[in-house]
Amino acid sequence: MSVGPLGMNGGMDINSMVQKIVSSERVPKQKRIDNERADVNASISAYGRLKESLDSMKNLMSDFRFNKVFAARKVDVTDDSAVIAKASTNAIAGKYSVDVLQLAQSHKLASTPFDDRQKFGPGKLHISMGSRSFDVNVSSYSKLNDVVRGINGAKSNPGVRAAVIKDSNGPRIVIAANQTGKDSALRISVDAKPGDALNQLAFKTLEDRVKDLESARAEAQEILQPLTPKQQEIASKVAQKIENAARKVDQETANASESAPNSALNSSGKTPYVKPQDRIPGWTETASGTLLDSYEEPQPELDGQAQAKSSQVPGWSNTASGTLYDSYVTPEEAEKKLTALRKEEERSIAQAVKSGNMTPDEAKAAVRATLSPEEQQQADKIEQAQKNLQAAQAEFNNYNGLTQVQSAQDSKVILDGVAELSSHNNVIEDAIEGVDLTLKAKTDPNARPPEIDVEYDRETVSQYLEKFVNAYNQFHQVNKELGSVDPQTGRAGPLAGESITRSAESRLKSVFSTPIEGAPKEMNSLSSLGITTTRQGGLELNREVLNRQLVNNFDKLKGFFGGRNGFADRIQDAIQSVTGVTGAIRTREKSLTEENRRLQDDQATLDRRMDQLKTRTHAKFEAMQDATSKMQSQLTGMMNALG
Repeated sequence: MSVGPLGMNGGMDINSMVQKIVSSERVPKQKRIDNERADVNASISAYGRLKESLDSMKNLMSDFRFNKVFAARKVDVTDDSAVIAKASTNAIAGKYSVDVLQLAQSHKLASTPFDDRQKFGPGKLHISMGSRSFDVNVSSYSKLNDVVRGINGAKSNPGVRAAVIKDSNGPRIVIAANQTGKDSALRISVDAKPGDALNQLAFKTLEDRVKDLESARAEAQEILQPLTPKQQEIASKVAQKIENAARKVDQETANASESAPNSALNSSGKTPYVKPQDRIPGWTETASGTLLDSYEEPQPELDGQAQAKSSQVPGWSNTASGTLYDSYVTPEEAEKKLTALRKEEERSIAQAVKSGNMTPDEAKAAVRATLSPEEQQQADKIEQAQKNLQAAQAEFNNYNGLTQVQSAQDSKVILDGVAELSSHNNVIEDAIEGVDLTLKAKTDPNARPPEIDVEYDRETVSQYLEKFVNAYNQFHQVNKELGSVDPQTGRAGPLAGESITRSAESRLKSVFSTPIEGAPKEMNSLSSLGITTTRQGGLELNREVLNRQLVNNFDKLKGFFGGRNGFADRIQDAIQSVTGVTGAIRTREKSLTEENRRLQDDQATLDRRMDQLKTRTHAKFEAMQDATSKMQSQLTGMMNALG
């Protein structure tokens, strides 16, 4: 319906008149609703402020109840450039000295410089970091950057990182573990053809190479000294048959075989002795105990051989039988005998090739065919042991793999000069009960070691109690402002006359004034901590009394605040009875919320009635205008007729 300015002919503004009539009807009813709504909202806001001030005290007491405040520890370190300490609530107060012997570091390896055009592969890298390993396939004619990308991009790579660095002599590859500690040491082996540059990316420490050589020699020793009589019989038959076959070799073949290079024997058939410092790469006087133990100087050749041998024979004594001496084979003797056996078999094979026009493999099969299955098995063991021995000796003498730039090591500290502690990283957890150490640098062995002082955190307790006093005083001020009448202006607070404000304050003061049962008598009330009630109703803190209690009776705080029915628990219960789900504030807030909903319904009803009034009034004025317009038209017609 149009509500434009109608009734101009009659001199009436219908819209303005309708608006005035509706407004006169709405204003008193709308004012009542607005006033009631303002009161309800003010009460809801007031209860919210009161609840907030009470909850701040409740939250502070929660930390006291669960011992978080007075269980905290304060840690001071005299040299935080070397070590940082962090203490938990389990830490025992005391002073401790810490010497940092070494920091944990990751394993890092580097190659010798390569030519820029160097190609690698085909082959495979077997890389392990501690107990985790992965393989990297290297295709034919790969470049150094391709190898690096293969390592870094391997899906099962546990954290090994490779990079190419530019050297003045050519590019090098650097391979490093991303984790510190000796348990994350790197191991790298290579499957590639002999002579392939990929073999230069293998890594073995000097100690590992020595162990491999010792292991190969021990294997030879075990083969040539069987543990059972049957094995001894088989070994003897193998040796005899190979020797018989070798006797058939003509003198020319024997001479040719004898003149072939053999690193294990000299022209006399004996292994030449070379001193350890001349035959062990990287030998120094401070070499590891393993090296020293593995390469003892031999005794003079006696009948002195019996003396040298006696030190290696298990269970040797001067009264031991000659059989024990005769049957025991030392690693050196095993190596010599193993080489001699292989030489005899090679001579037999050479004779078979010469006499039967056979290939070496066919000749070898013919020689082996003279042996029984058990004897063939023993011969295969001898052959494999010789190969292993030659490979270990070659790697020991001519190692050209990766070198160690940085060793994998754990961090180490000495605590109080007696206890040695270590970790795979530079954080040592629970070095002292409840204290974690973060190591930053090695300490000077000639200087006084850093000291760690673990103390009760008295300052934190003092700050918490001060916060509690301030929180209560804030509550007291808010409670007074909301629930009282200003004597000067006569203006009442939004909660004036409400019993909740008086109830909340009386509950808290009752806790303040009641001694805590079961607490130490030196600390069984709030006043014993220097916290008392002022004449104005608030709390005040006497720092001198509090500090004296914290110094003398810190360990008794738990008995006052903690546990069931302790001070903290009683404060929380008192506040919960007011602010909890069934508390007075929550109940009153629900009632006010319902009141707001009722006022919203009243507002909707009023709006609907006013719209209806507006429509009816407008319709009446339009009807009046139409009647007036018709009367004017008739009057004009009559005047015109009368002329």
